[in-house]
Amino acid sequence: MSSDGMRILFFLNNVSKARHFDSVVELLVERGHTVVLAAARQRNRPLALPKNLLLANHGFIARGLPGRIELTTCPVHRVDRWQTLAPAIRQARDYLRFFDERYSNAGKLERRSATNAPKGWLRFIKEHPWLARHWRLVSAGLALVERAIPSERLFNLFLAYERADVVLVTPLVDYGSYQTDYVKSAHRMGVPVVFAPFSWDNLTNRGLIRVAPDRVLVWNDIQKQEATDLHDVPADQVVVTGAPRFDAFFAMRPSGDRDAFCRRVGLDPARPYLLYVCSSEFVAPQEVEFVRRWLVHLREAKDQAVRACGVLVRPHPAHLKPWKGVDLTGFPNVALWHEKETMNADQGLFDSLHHSSAVVGLNTSAMIEAGIVDRPVLTLVMKEFAGGQEGTLHFHYLRAVNGGLLHEASSLDEHVTQVGEALLGHLGGEQARRFVERFVRPRGFGVPVTPIMTDEIERAARLRKLRQRPALWHFPVRLCIQAGLRFYRALAGR
Repeated sequence: MSSDGMRILFFLNNVSKARHFDSVVELLVERGHTVVLAAARQRNRPLALPKNLLLANHGFIARGLPGRIELTTCPVHRVDRWQTLAPAIRQARDYLRFFDERYSNAGKLERRSATNAPKGWLRFIKEHPWLARHWRLVSAGLALVERAIPSERLFNLFLAYERADVVLVTPLVDYGSYQTDYVKSAHRMGVPVVFAPFSWDNLTNRGLIRVAPDRVLVWNDIQKQEATDLHDVPADQVVVTGAPRFDAFFAMRPSGDRDAFCRRVGLDPARPYLLYVCSSEFVAPQEVEFVRRWLVHLREAKDQAVRACGVLVRPHPAHLKPWKGVDLTGFPNVALWHEKETMNADQGLFDSLHHSSAVVGLNTSAMIEAGIVDRPVLTLVMKEFAGGQEGTLHFHYLRAVNGGLLHEASSLDEHVTQVGEALLGHLGGEQARRFVERFVRPRGFGVPVTPIMTDEIERAARLRKLRQRPALWHFPVRLCIQAGLRFYRALAGR
């Protein structure tokens, strides 16, 4: 599919968020479109294109393509009389979603949301327990308030100035996100708007889609159900495309042979090795301590193969600080990855996975990449990690009982037994491949997602939209909202 020179305005809360859509951005430009990355101004440093997109842009210019990748700063705060209330309403609704029975075991998620709730909101709910009992009704009332709040004129002017043919936005669901106002402004200005979730957990772990975009492009049928059931997006506005961020990973090949890789990272090439992939700080804030305990159990195992196997530990790229200065040399044939890496489509990660015999982790997207390279994935489901594992919805998608690829253990002893089986090649199989296909490439295991998502963005840009004007009922409701706000402030300030 091809279109003539559209201007695509891509809102990101920071430019690094473009990394999961690099291939889509590049293909859009290849097709003659201009993609404008719009992000907030960074403190003490100017906005800059990521190196890979900067190099791609130079290539487009050198080839004389009409499209470009541009970069601009965008306003992120309302300046009208709704500047305080609008984000507070969104944060209040974001907190209420965790009263849903589907989050009954998600105490850690609820507590994180609470830290982002408006001042006095938690106390107000505690003093009026009927609000918690009837949270759906309260949330529906706040949704009505959201509908009545007008678009921000400053944001409308920004869209008009950028002459956008279509708006693309991610991650949108951050607590109280200002990006909701750009969805509103796009509707107000008659510009089609597309939302693409940044990652696999975005629709369950954070805030809500507060104003439905014209199209939501999701990874799989699971995310489609999340969008409709948890965010009230009409099903006909949700399109399953797959996850383009993994296309580059599917295409990767090892950069060298196994022996050379093992020697480079400090492992014995004669022994098989396990790759331990670390998780985010939210999932495992004390992971260094756990990894040490885990290594002790491996080295004390009765199985000689387990005792002698190599272990490569890869810190999570967004949680490196705890690993600075950590020394694992006291454990034989254990190495800590120290090389610089990117957040995804990283050659070092691919090589680490490809040359390993099995992968161990708690709850991280690297487990999906392990499935792509057909390595068995082991995990420990233990009480100390309940908040970041069983207390999240997305972890359950990985579980074998739900068609996932995990081999679970509930104790270190059970896990060590599974490690022995993995080293013998007894774990793995067709279920992992089926999971990867269903979860990240639902149009077919061998079918790249980038062209599919690019087609859908072009298709959305052709939607015929009228400028969305305020309904008559919005005006009296706005007066009531202002009066209600004064009443709430009086109660909260007691």
